[in-house]
Amino acid sequence: MAEKDYLAVWFNARRRYGIDDTIYWGWFDPQTKHTDWQSWRHADGDGLYGLANALRQQGYPSTPLPNCSESSIPSWREITKARKAHPVDESEKAVNWKQTYPYDAGQQFEPEVCSLNKAQTDALKVYASEHKVSTGNVLFAALSRVVARKLISGDAPFYWFFPVNVRGATGIKTESFNQVSGVAIRANPSSTANDWQTQMRQRFKAKEHWMMWKLANLSKYFGEPGVAWFYKRSSMKQFYMGNCSNLGVWPLPHENNPPKPTDGRLLAGAAPGTANYPVSSSMIEWYGEIALTLKLHPYICPNQSLIRELADAWLVEVLADIQRQK
Repeated sequence: MAEKDYLAVWFNARRRYGIDDTIYWGWFDPQTKHTDWQSWRHADGDGLYGLANALRQQGYPSTPLPNCSESSIPSWREITKARKAHPVDESEKAVNWKQTYPYDAGQQFEPEVCSLNKAQTDALKVYASEHKVSTGNVLFAALSRVVARKLISGDAPFYWFFPVNVRGATGIKTESFNQVSGVAIRANPSSTANDWQTQMRQRFKAKEHWMMWKLANLSKYFGEPGVAWFYKRSSMKQFYMGNCSNLGVWPLPHENNPPKPTDGRLLAGAAPGTANYPVSSSMIEWYGEIALTLKLHPYICPNQSLIRELADAWLVEVLADIQRQK
């Protein structure tokens, strides 16, 4: 039987309701702050595949794509057992935005990018190692606090969606098919990187990413019409702060990679966003420097300048975290 991308069914189904699945990528110039954005549809490939495909056209072999640390998909029984053994605190998936705005179908703002130079990236890695947390959790916990201070009312918890690469365990052979799941990170306005790290470990032990993978692949049985019906119902009940995508270290190691570019530009990317997941954020390391990308949905954002303001504040928050260690 031919393979099928059952996650793509979800992205195609959402388009019935005007929900865009465009992933942006481009080259960011830290000097001018300009990015020449290009894009592909999430239905056509996840972040790892899309970046690899784009870089191959520029001479980077970008193969093989990174695999996860697991070798197979657990059974429902194993997932249920893991969830009982490693419970996590949960709450209503809701966000108390200070203000929301009406918007037109198809309306969107451009992503904004800020970056850490080589010295700052090295300092980030030292900080993360000394605190026994990932660099991603340092970066995204900082963003969460920045967004909460500016856009959230009160101190009630909220959720972020953290995508997880599951290549190597799914058995899927078609490289372009979406092979990404995720976990939900429950945060509050003051959550630290250690808070994120502790919770992420617990959710991985509970095999939450595999539960989400299996649920998403139920589209095999319901088809696009059934998925569209389910999405419309669930989208009225679940609201996240947004998504945090760690798109990895590039270029992928390969003996035939071109020489390191001398133009100083960095690879950047931005995931789709919806009114239910209005803050899209990502990190990409390019030759030892990190580009941080932020995109806001017009549901919570009145203009482009707010995105630039928050992107700059994100970088300031990260550097302050690192500086406090010294």
